[in-house]
Amino acid sequence: MTVSALQKTGLYREPIYVTNVPGGSGAVGIASVIAKRKGDPNLIVATANSLTFTMAMGRTPHTFNDVIPLAQTVAEIGGFFVRDDSKYKTLADMVAAMKANPRGVSFAGGSAPGGLDHIKVAKFAKAIGVDPTKVPYVPFQGGAEAVSAVLGGHVQVAAIDTSEAAGQVEAGKMRGLAIMAQQRSSRLKDIPTTYEQGVDVSYLVWRGFYMAPGAPPEAVKWWSDTIRKMVETPEYAAALEKLGWESVNRFGDDFVQFLNDDLRQSRDLLRELGFVK
Repeated sequence: MTVSALQKTGLYREPIYVTNVPGGSGAVGIASVIAKRKGDPNLIVATANSLTFTMAMGRTPHTFNDVIPLAQTVAEIGGFFVRDDSKYKTLADMVAAMKANPRGVSFAGGSAPGGLDHIKVAKFAKAIGVDPTKVPYVPFQGGAEAVSAVLGGHVQVAAIDTSEAAGQVEAGKMRGLAIMAQQRSSRLKDIPTTYEQGVDVSYLVWRGFYMAPGAPPEAVKWWSDTIRKMVETPEYAAALEKLGWESVNRFGDDFVQFLNDDLRQSRDLLRELGFVK
């Protein structure tokens, strides 16, 4: 998406080569950048919460302090979605059920235990005063499988991102109980936020970029300025709308502070869940 927006807007006219580096939710990629691409002025690396959790779990020796954080550009909002005929008509219904019996409300997600969707459930449980270790979380290979499990009646609630649920919600097969944010989704505008319903908790799957350590300051500034311009263009806005993502932007020191806070909070929550000692 970013490559397309940069070239459609004319902000970058040279060829852009995209290389996917799989492995360890970003761990292989950051290790390769640090070892092989130091000082590269033309390399920007896409990253997300998944790498934060890899760091928090101790699956890589590296942190974002070992590279140059560049910018956060988008976020996907998490939420809770049920089958249209679910007995949970509102978020308050689900909260009451969880407080009465934490093990009685099951959640499906598209990530492994301790992953992004599980953390949605854990953060929410903590916010309502329920022990997150007692809430059943059923992991699937992706959001689509989690949706299928809920539609099939095998699990009660899908804890997924709005982009994964939007099609079924718009088709009338699922309902959204809450969006985990302070502001409503730009696509699913009718679903109230957790904050609107008295639960002060949010969860955004952020996406952004970093550069290799030792990249020249002038290159870092150029890429930062260019990305700032890109996120303000109508072409970029159209791409976000199509994907169902939100424009949430942080740059420079603001992004660095955000990453440090995100890692600390992730470690604390994973420790509470028993995934980190």
